[in-house]
Amino acid sequence: MTDAQVWFDRADDLALQGGHEEEAERLLRDAIAAGHRPALVRLAEFLWHESGRDRQDVIEEVEELLSQAIDDVPGAANAYGNVLADAGQDQRAEAMFRRAVADGDPAAATNLASVLHDRGADLAAYEVLVSAAKNGNDLAHQILGHNLDPAEPVWAEITAAWSAARPADEPPQFYCYIRGTWDLDLTPR
Repeated sequence: MTDAQVWFDRADDLALQGGHEEEAERLLRDAIAAGHRPALVRLAEFLWHESGRDRQDVIEEVEELLSQAIDDVPGAANAYGNVLADAGQDQRAEAMFRRAVADGDPAAATNLASVLHDRGADLAAYEVLVSAAKNGNDLAHQILGHNLDPAEPVWAEITAAWSAARPADEPPQFYCYIRGTWDLDLTPR
């Protein structure tokens, strides 16, 4: 294991514990300086979520870190989309989530669907969720389960594809969300 990986792992542990923000940030910056590319994304996430700094004070650096990582660090496009969505930049967030979905990031589909749903584009969100569920995404399957009648043939089709796409030795994950936040209007317009 390289020094950069050790610094990255230690910084991640410290950031998750809380109370060690300065040391975690220093270790992540050291890992970046040593060429550890995933540290770009972790530092961006740390600055955005865990550093305790005002988001307006860190957004430029966070965007710069993520833009440096976007081409070669898995999860960077999805993380960038989350930052943009948090900052109210929904059009840019959507583009970033679409890129992450195209890159095969399984976490990005429900984030893309959320941006579309928040905009009122529920039919587009539905299509994204169906695709994600059919590819084994537990959250997408759960959301659809709250929006579709279990007697509908489409629900059976989605569930069969979801079951086939999931690892057989891994139980499904279940998510909690505020009731009503994922109520989709699926009437054609």
